[in-house]
Amino acid sequence: MVRRLIQGLCLGSLLATAGAEQVPELLVEDSECAANEECALNALQRHALQKKAPVAKMYGQCGGAKWKGPTTCEDGGKCVMTNEWYAQCEPEAAAEVPAPSPGAVEAKDEKQEQPPPEKTMGPLPSRPKQPAPKIYETLNPIVARGNFLYDSVTGDRFFAKGVAYNPRNEKYDHSFGPSVHVAGWVDKCVPGDPKGGYWGYTADVVSDEKEEFWTEDLEAMANMGANTIRLYNLDPRLSHAKFMKKAASLGIYAIVPLTGKDLEDYGNVGVNLLGFAKTLMKEFSQYNNTLMFTAANELAQLDKNGYSAFPCVKAFVRDLHNYQADCAEDMRKVPLIYSDVDTGGGIARKVVADYLTCALESEADAVDAYGLNVYSWCDETYPGDGKADNFQYSPYKDIKQDFEDFSVPFIFSEFGCNLGVFKTKCPYPGGRTWPDVKHFLGEDMGQFMSGAVAFQWSMDKEEYGLTLSPGFLAGQDKLYLLDNYFQLQKQYKKYQVNGTWNAPASEADKCSFVPSDVAPMEYTHKRPACPSKAMWTKVQHEKRVDTVVDWDVLPPPAISPIGNATLNISECPTSDAVPPAALTCTSS
Repeated sequence: MVRRLIQGLCLGSLLATAGAEQVPELLVEDSECAANEECALNALQRHALQKKAPVAKMYGQCGGAKWKGPTTCEDGGKCVMTNEWYAQCEPEAAAEVPAPSPGAVEAKDEKQEQPPPEKTMGPLPSRPKQPAPKIYETLNPIVARGNFLYDSVTGDRFFAKGVAYNPRNEKYDHSFGPSVHVAGWVDKCVPGDPKGGYWGYTADVVSDEKEEFWTEDLEAMANMGANTIRLYNLDPRLSHAKFMKKAASLGIYAIVPLTGKDLEDYGNVGVNLLGFAKTLMKEFSQYNNTLMFTAANELAQLDKNGYSAFPCVKAFVRDLHNYQADCAEDMRKVPLIYSDVDTGGGIARKVVADYLTCALESEADAVDAYGLNVYSWCDETYPGDGKADNFQYSPYKDIKQDFEDFSVPFIFSEFGCNLGVFKTKCPYPGGRTWPDVKHFLGEDMGQFMSGAVAFQWSMDKEEYGLTLSPGFLAGQDKLYLLDNYFQLQKQYKKYQVNGTWNAPASEADKCSFVPSDVAPMEYTHKRPACPSKAMWTKVQHEKRVDTVVDWDVLPPPAISPIGNATLNISECPTSDAVPPAALTCTSS
């Protein structure tokens, strides 16, 4: 996602590789983009929006820097600027900002807020009544074998139908932009008063103490057809047992982050990151429904020097794998994933992916799965060659070329463009229809994808939400499901994972098992060779890092024990049960 905190990564190790003068830049939230959160909109996303049509459709793009498409709107619409890169057609009644000229759009000041004309508003349009969600007695752990994910007991292939979950308990703000008129409803949104107040990005939103907030969310996710939830910020001092138990009862697995903000008793997380991660790994490995651990997320998205820190990611992964091996008798080996930002064209996307999945010093420094945060599918269809919908003309074609022979499970760790035809404003009618889901599970991408995580659950100023949290709007005291929630529900329930590459249950404990042993595949999936010096040097030069770092040299193992006198933390979990072979993987 373009707006993401850069996670502090192995600060102590970086001192030996990038130099102390580069370290602070790797730990800041955002240097260049802090004042303008839209400035990181990637070129691929903009390109996907540029439809050559004489007149822009309602909610279609009509202006912005370097925009070469239509600058006039269809009848009843007016061109309204969103930021320097983007302007869209909105109904005349809702358009309150003068139309910009192409290439000369000034970003709105998000801090300017007009007082609401009233403090109350009419009820929102009614929603279809949802049934009680299905209850699961148990969930089997999922394992990574070859380039797919499998149920460790049945051998069935697993595909993560996910949703990103990091609610801020935010309320509507008039700085989000003008409301749109909905027939039979008011035409002005009014801010509400969320219970508990604003939480902020780094809040731990799934601790036991927040049970009253996340319970209804989990049930609605299950009804939507989601089987996976991606989390972003956790406090290792808090218990998450209730959340994980509730999620498991609803058939939901969790992708768990291992990085976070500085916490008392942990010192600087950048310095003591390994101990921080071990603590979370120790807690969440005990749950069958922990799907993966996120080792790092979008390291280079808001800081160019992130491209100098990828050896640090490999060292971090190596140290975590060694911890898992040391505690193998009492702790399940949960896959580690790196989640990268989709950089569009160029060599960086593939070079970084190959580097983080190759075995440099040993297989321990390679991630077990790879994620890409993708926001480039910004239209209903991509026609071409006489076809109304031609995948070969879509922005996913290049992603397929880069990852179709990938050696580890590959997922879209975030997806869901909300621009162009998918743009909507409060109270958020219409919006995204998720037409790309069918490609994830079909013949176009089904042979190399193992999941996709829709961004995101709760509405906030970025306006990606599937729902309105209670109190987002005045008089709205319950969770409100938006149109794009029901559209995603339709897609998730319609398309199912292909069982062609299901594995015999007896094969699940073999490290050497690959899907091609079960059924023929179009591509050979094998671990890549590590990128050459020429390649990783070229990437760093292209990204203009301050200091080019040798990717062939990893920082030494970190000295960062999990033990903590204040918290009385032991190194490995204490358990009487030894994980079954299917969960630890045998070499055969």
